[in-house]
Amino acid sequence: MTCYTAGYRGTLAASSEIDEIVWLGYADRGRVSPVDQLIFDQLRAAGQLR
Repeated sequence: MTCYTAGYRGTLAASSEIDEIVWLGYADRGRVSPVDQLIFDQLRAAGQLR
């Protein structure tokens, strides 16, 4: 899996097959899949996720 970052201007909104948009932090690690938990761990270790 590859994660990207970017700046954005405007309002993000769910549409089509996207039901909702949420911002997750490391405290939300238990809400994501096991593979995403590994990614959260790596992002936190790199200082990219609080």
